[in-house]
Amino acid sequence: MPDNAELNAHELLLRLAGRLSDAQLWRFRDWLASGALPVLGRALPRALLHDRIGLTADEHGLLREIGADPSLTSSVLGIGAVPEPAFTFTGEAADQAASGDPVGVVLGATLRGREGLGEVRCAWRHAPGDSTHRVVLVSAVDDHHRLAGELQRMLRALGEHEPCVEVLAPDFELPPYHRAALDVSELLCFGAADLAHA
Repeated sequence: MPDNAELNAHELLLRLAGRLSDAQLWRFRDWLASGALPVLGRALPRALLHDRIGLTADEHGLLREIGADPSLTSSVLGIGAVPEPAFTFTGEAADQAASGDPVGVVLGATLRGREGLGEVRCAWRHAPGDSTHRVVLVSAVDDHHRLAGELQRMLRALGEHEPCVEVLAPDFELPPYHRAALDVSELLCFGAADLAHA
């Protein structure tokens, strides 16, 4: 695999946030973080086909670049237009307002001042007929896929079974899902990286 295959896979999974189910997304990110890129390259196109999730031309290119089966990737293109996310985001969950946010406190204490990180933010995602989910948004200089895996494992240990972790590169063009989450997110802490000059 090319050196940037993990970065391409991470970017593709970022672009699929809000379109793939949370359960699939955290599992695929966990595989990527643990070095199972070939497994991801086989499983991701099948999941997209199964759930009829269409890709843009750029996303299709990323899928091919991670080593996905060409016979499957050609089927994914043209399934349909990429929909706008059907979620709303808020800066704070209603049940957290009164009781505080112990998970946010742990995240902030663990990541404060960490090398390679910029801002660590949190938003709450709401969907009709669905429960509220925390979305953690982290700006990072490098090692994005491993950091996403690490934070997912931390959140799972803290009781979040399908963690939503978005590790963003400073130059990443944000899809609507991430822009909506960042617009209302609350700052948990700063890492040690100055991402304005990264």
